Amino acid sequence: MSSQLRVLGVTLLASSALALAACSEQGQPVVPEETVSTEAVAPDPAPAATSPGSPAVAPPASASEEASPSVAPDTAQALQSAVDMAVAAFDGTAGIAVSDGVTVTSAGDDTAYPAWSTSKVPIAIAALRQDPSLTAPAAAAITASNNEAAETLWLSLPAGAADQVLAEGGAPVTMNTVKIRPEFSVFGQTAWSPSSQATFAANLPCVAGSAPVLELMGQVNSDQTYGIGQLPGARFKGGWGPDPSGSYQVRQFGRFAGPNGDIAVALTAIPASGQYGDAQAMASMMATQLAGATLPTATCS
Repeated sequence: MSSQLRVLGVTLLASSALALAACSEQGQPVVPEETVSTEAVAPDPAPAATSPGSPAVAPPASASEEASPSVAPDTAQALQSAVDMAVAAFDGTAGIAVSDGVTVTSAGDDTAYPAWSTSKVPIAIAALRQDPSLTAPAAAAITASNNEAAETLWLSLPAGAADQVLAEGGAPVTMNTVKIRPEFSVFGQTAWSPSSQATFAANLPCVAGSAPVLELMGQVNSDQTYGIGQLPGARFKGGWGPDPSGSYQVRQFGRFAGPNGDIAVALTAIPASGQYGDAQAMASMMATQLAGATLPTATCS
């Protein structure tokens, strides 16, 4: 690792430590994601399909191209560089993906880890479709990542309503409905990969009923605006939560302003230290590498 990377890693780590001190919904210390009315925190907890005691961790893969015959080499290179820089600074694993809505380019770890609070986006869309009066809990669930508000939305839904939203966004993911870990919400343990999240983000404006939720994604509380939240015009949702050993992972997906329109991106960060502050710093390091990179514009706007 070059001296420049060490300096950047230390700088971001210091700034993330300050964010960690404030990163509590409703002014409380950071707690695991789906426990109180706060967001959780976590590296590689087991996906919904695996047992809670055996987290699924895939080794970082080289830049990959999915669902497309033509991906700009500069895009793959930019993503791989972002992952390499974050892993060099913090060890562990990291993954990032961008999509125009059809083509997906990813680098690093593309494992379908628990979505944590990123799952609140399709839930909020589905809930507002069913009952437009649920604006207050939707706002709390998206801007403050309030878990009690998200639970209210979740309980209002008929079976499969959030799955339908995901499918319309090009992400045929099934929301978890089994209590895998008693201390966390069922929906937060939904297994969702960065590639699939990037595709969903790219198609999100074309999903019926998404407009008010997209607007809320641009109003995320300042204590959660690390990573993608640092990019211009960011509309995003983050999630974080501990694996069974207590190590933290950060998940984020959303859109930010590019030269020709919005760019859809998703990332995951799992530092070797297992510390939430390091996961924040990894996310910010990867996100800042995207500014000015050659990336595909989301076709749905």
